Amino acid sequence: MIKMEGIRQLALFPELFQSPSLPSISTLPEFDKSLDNLIKMSDLGAFISITIHGVEKSYSLHTRELEIPADFLLDNKVDSVSPTFHLFPDEIRHHLRKMAYDVKNFFNRKNSFKTPFGFFLYRPYFRIWQKYVEERKQHIDRFLSDALKGRTYGQNLLKAFREGYYFLETIKDDTAPWEFVKSVHLTHIHNARKEIRRQNDTLHSLDHTFPDYPLKAITIKTLQFPLDLKSYVNQLRIQFTFKSIHLEYLKNMDIHSIEDVRRMSQKMGDEY
Repeated sequence: MIKMEGIRQLALFPELFQSPSLPSISTLPEFDKSLDNLIKMSDLGAFISITIHGVEKSYSLHTRELEIPADFLLDNKVDSVSPTFHLFPDEIRHHLRKMAYDVKNFFNRKNSFKTPFGFFLYRPYFRIWQKYVEERKQHIDRFLSDALKGRTYGQNLLKAFREGYYFLETIKDDTAPWEFVKSVHLTHIHNARKEIRRQNDTLHSLDHTFPDYPLKAITIKTLQFPLDLKSYVNQLRIQFTFKSIHLEYLKNMDIHSIEDVRRMSQKMGDEY
């Protein structure tokens, strides 16, 4: 049997758990009151958290992380750290971040209030919010399709890849048995990814003495970069979650209004 204990878990049978601090509702009247408060709160709205996945793509290199033998590096480059290499140039990155931040501009005093965990969205605005998110995602998709049309996305990917690839070339010593392609193309990256997946390679399993080590190392560091614009757009997510609340918080209060929910959320925030 597997016991799954958590501080937000409702222990209906507290005697079966080892954690004395695990909250529990020990009487049926307490449970009834908590459940009644939960229903009333649900009629008013719900706690919601928003996260946006897949917007920023970047990587950096550290010779210690790569575990490169000191003999393969120039004497003054043994502990080198690269700059951060970004998939997109500053202008596109800043615009993407602004559009992602604009998603939260939906929330105002009329439709919600801010909490330590995101927002409490009033129930009449649930469908409006869902439609708004869909429109924002479409707006971001159109911007990306316009800004990165044609070969632009692939050129950005190659630039970011080459920056790390040739960084390794600038810090290697002549004793390193590495070979560097004069001009890396998308086919090199595509083929390297196929081989890495077939062999289940990781940064730690790569053999530093192989001539193609730099290509494979940078390929692994950039695996989070989709190879084409369509794949990048498809993996970009505006994710929102309507969050539940532990009944323990609801047993010693009466929920009748938005202000009651606001006071409860503030109290919850003070406990963190």
